[in-house]
Amino acid sequence: MLSVLSTLQRGFLVGNSSRETFEHMLEQLVVLTGSEYGFISEVLYDEAGAPFLRMHGLSDISWSEASRSVFERMRTGGFEFHNLDSLFGAVVRTQAPVIANRPAADTRSGGVPPGHPELRAFLGLPLFHGGQMIGMVGLANAPGGYDEALLAELEPMTATCASMIIALRIEQERKRVEDSLNRRIAFERLVARISSELILARPDELDVHLARVLQEVGSFADADRAYVFQVSADGLSLSNAYEWCAQGIAAQIDNLQNLPFDDAMLFCRTIKRFAIVDYPSVGRLPVEAAVDREVLEAQSIQSLLAVPMVANGRLVGFIGLDSVRSERVWLDEEKTLMTLVGNAFTGVLERKRADDSLRTSEARYRSVVESVKEVIFQLDEVGRWVFLNRSWTDLTGYAVADTLGRNCLDYVHADDRERHMDVLEQVLSGELETCSEAVRYLCTGGGYRWLEVSARPVVDAGARVVGLSGTLNDVTNQKEHESRLEYIAHYDSLTGLPNRVLLNDRLQRGMAQARRRAQQLALAYIDLDGFKAVNDTHGHHVGDQLLMMVAARMKTTLREGDTISRLGGDEFVAVLIDLPDTESCLQLTQRLLAAVAQPVPLAGHEMKVSASIGLTLFPQPEDVDADQLLRQADLAMYQAKLAGKNRYHVFDTAQDRSLRGQHENLARIRRGLRAGEFRMVYQPKVNMRTGALVGAEALIRWAHPEQGELEPASFLPTVEGHPLAVELGDWVIEQALAQVAAWKREGLELAVSVNISARHLQAPDFMMRLQSALARHPEVWPGSLELEVLETSALESITQMSRIVEACAAIGVSFALDDFGTGYSSLAYLKRLPAARLKIDQVFVRGMLEDAEDLAILKAILGLASAFGREVIAEGVETIEHGELLLQLGCDTGQGYGIARPMPAGQIPEWAASWSPPPSWVLMPR
Repeated sequence: MLSVLSTLQRGFLVGNSSRETFEHMLEQLVVLTGSEYGFISEVLYDEAGAPFLRMHGLSDISWSEASRSVFERMRTGGFEFHNLDSLFGAVVRTQAPVIANRPAADTRSGGVPPGHPELRAFLGLPLFHGGQMIGMVGLANAPGGYDEALLAELEPMTATCASMIIALRIEQERKRVEDSLNRRIAFERLVARISSELILARPDELDVHLARVLQEVGSFADADRAYVFQVSADGLSLSNAYEWCAQGIAAQIDNLQNLPFDDAMLFCRTIKRFAIVDYPSVGRLPVEAAVDREVLEAQSIQSLLAVPMVANGRLVGFIGLDSVRSERVWLDEEKTLMTLVGNAFTGVLERKRADDSLRTSEARYRSVVESVKEVIFQLDEVGRWVFLNRSWTDLTGYAVADTLGRNCLDYVHADDRERHMDVLEQVLSGELETCSEAVRYLCTGGGYRWLEVSARPVVDAGARVVGLSGTLNDVTNQKEHESRLEYIAHYDSLTGLPNRVLLNDRLQRGMAQARRRAQQLALAYIDLDGFKAVNDTHGHHVGDQLLMMVAARMKTTLREGDTISRLGGDEFVAVLIDLPDTESCLQLTQRLLAAVAQPVPLAGHEMKVSASIGLTLFPQPEDVDADQLLRQADLAMYQAKLAGKNRYHVFDTAQDRSLRGQHENLARIRRGLRAGEFRMVYQPKVNMRTGALVGAEALIRWAHPEQGELEPASFLPTVEGHPLAVELGDWVIEQALAQVAAWKREGLELAVSVNISARHLQAPDFMMRLQSALARHPEVWPGSLELEVLETSALESITQMSRIVEACAAIGVSFALDDFGTGYSSLAYLKRLPAARLKIDQVFVRGMLEDAEDLAILKAILGLASAFGREVIAEGVETIEHGELLLQLGCDTGQGYGIARPMPAGQIPEWAASWSPPPSWVLMPR
């Protein structure tokens, strides 16, 4: 079975047709179950909301010419079952498997058509995806019938069928969007081509060009007839000047000359108002258009669209489309097309009418040139502008007067300049008769626009080439559409993540890179736990929003170079590259689990889901391809689900050993905590201006029996996100409170700050634990305890964090945001999070003397703190110069190696008595 599934998945990846893949799957199901025939269908819903089945795979059991015709129609994707009064209809109604080993006696059976092969046994299996029934599989006439045990055996194949249907839907949606965008591109190209052709056409060629344009417009709109009528000079009559007819449609131009242009017809009254005439159904025109109906029906016209052509406030005529063979509704796109083409026709007809008077002709030509949106230009033999219409200014922002005389290449994007120059020189030299290419032209204020350059040589009376003339047509939107098509082909429309196609490409590249660099690659198959419940309870709209939020979190969690993609539904796949070891892969996976598990506020509720992640690594001892890696990760994901969800499972034994090692590390830390191997040290915080000791930060150390004293970075990541983090955090708070009490007994009143993890803060009973700890030390004022939380942790759940901070403030315990500046806090977050202090991350403090950006960030943080009334303390004060600059900037409080290194609690009083700030700090003016 795994071989079959692998073959089918590979078929999807290499682009086999859906019909071939479904038929292959059906063949395998029929053979596997010993059935005589069967089908694979998709569940769809009509406009009334009633379900019906569309066949994607169907055994050939035709028994007559009529049934043969039905079968052949089905093979082209057109066969549907709307009558569900049957055994397979029972599957749709109940959304549960149906087994009928005596169909003739089964009350759910609706019988079979006359001549249909005998139905002796039936098995119907619903197909689900994301909690919804999306299709079903039907099988018939297995020897001895069907039983419940077969359902579990077929589950992998039915799951693959569901994935095939989802993949088909995604492809159909992509094709629909692509067709729409392609038609829009074709529309814009048609308009640009028509405008360019008519503008550049010589007077003696106008009739040919106008006839060709009508043919293009009529064909694009799929009309039966396209035409132009002109109004006589006195405005009393109309004549059909140009006409195009589709094949098989009789011409009417000879019968439509010198028609009265009065108010008898609603059509004429509308056109005179410069309004569009839109008749989707001539036969259903109102009474006031009775004359219109009579005239149009005489020409067999069923639908009509006409757009007035107006020049300088005068009606020149109209351009229109007819539908003779059927009624139709005219689209906004077609109305826009007719309006644009009508405008172009208007200019051309005006030029033609004005040929009798050279002066008038030139003025009108200039008017047309200046009114069109395309840039009309002329260059001399060395490429300098000698003519430009005002559309040049509209598109680029450069004034025409300032541009004339300059070389055209001065306005071309540097990356396109050489190529554009070569093409223009080929036209000037006669190697090319014309040119048409898209080039980026610069705009004022920066930026550029894509302009399609169409040019031809300009010759003098002696047939010598003296320059070029042509048009610049703005195709920026078209270029953006092309980029959008590229995006649709490779990215998921809902989440914006790479889709299956781009995933396969990224995976292949990652595997090749892993071989070259001798590093590991990991493939993570991610399935959301609890997503179906969200969909069922809150609806698919909320479910889609949840998917987008979770996808964004996972993408943010990964590193640059990693890939997170969506296969469909609630399934994602991550490709993790350049992994130095297995541990780094597991840490990324833990971060993915944590990112998914964070509550998502939606629709007035907090949505909570988790993830089951299957992992596999590459390279492996045996050669594997991309399909096998994906299948391995998929199988591992199912193991994670079986193990209880909200966890990961590694496919191979080496990773299992690594996971056990993680558990051993946690157990070792827990034993060390029980054995008293952990201790606290304290780093003073001082007022750098006065030298006053204002507090100390409590820092944990592990006196490991074998490895010596270990810094927090070597063991805290191990407990991150684990319940042990809460236990360890409680121990640190208890030690800090006991030390505050001890100092107080010695006469030293000193506040202590404690670093606390997000997992600890978000524990349901955190406040109860904190209050219990304070109660065990009644001599300690709660204000002597400050909790430091990483800015990045605070931002993960700002609402919950705000509640915790406010609850602590209510009992006197204050908060500080640690490593501030690294977590991308917005002003809204800072306003909502009532932390008393901001601790500037030591990275900015250490680098501020040499790095202007670090200094700018530090100034900005100080400004934010002042604006929001927050106290500030700088970490990483390592030199006298650091302190001097901080004091100049208004930051008086600091800590760091330049003041004191972390020390045992017993050394703090002696240090406080002996330490004094450098003279330059004391003398620093406020």
